[in-house]
Amino acid sequence: MQPEQSQLVIDLDTAALVRGRVGGTGWLVLEAIASRSPAGQAVVEIRCSTRALAEIVGVSKDSVSRACRILADAGIARRVDHRDQQSGRFSSTTYVVDLAAAGLTVVAASRTPATVPPDTDPPRNSTSPLGDQLSLLA
Repeated sequence: MQPEQSQLVIDLDTAALVRGRVGGTGWLVLEAIASRSPAGQAVVEIRCSTRALAEIVGVSKDSVSRACRILADAGIARRVDHRDQQSGRFSSTTYVVDLAAAGLTVVAASRTPATVPPDTDPPRNSTSPLGDQLSLLA
C-alpha cells in the first residue's frame, strides 16, 4: 500500500515571523517534522531522534538538537522523553509540535496534478525599446 501523498501549506505572514525567531535550521527542522506528519492535524506528535532529523535536514545532530531547543523556547515544540518501564533507561523521544503556531498546515494532496492556466496576457509590442523594459513590470 502506498503512503498517502500530502502537501505543506505555508501561511507566509506567520512563517516569516517564526523563521525570524527560530532561524534557518529551526525552520528546516519544522519542515522535516511536518513532512512526517499526517494531514489535518494542527498539533502533531512525532517519535523521532535528533539523528534521524539531522539526516533528513542534512545538518549535524547537534545543530538539530540546538534547533529543537530554540523551537521549544519559542513555544512551538515540546520534547517528551520516553523511558523503559523496568530499567528506567531512555528509549525514545517524541516531539509535540504545534504546526499551526508556525503557520504550517499539512493537507492531503489532490489526486489530479495542479495545472497552471495558459498565459492570457495580450502580446506585447516589442518595437518600442521601453516596451521591453516596461513589460518586466507587468
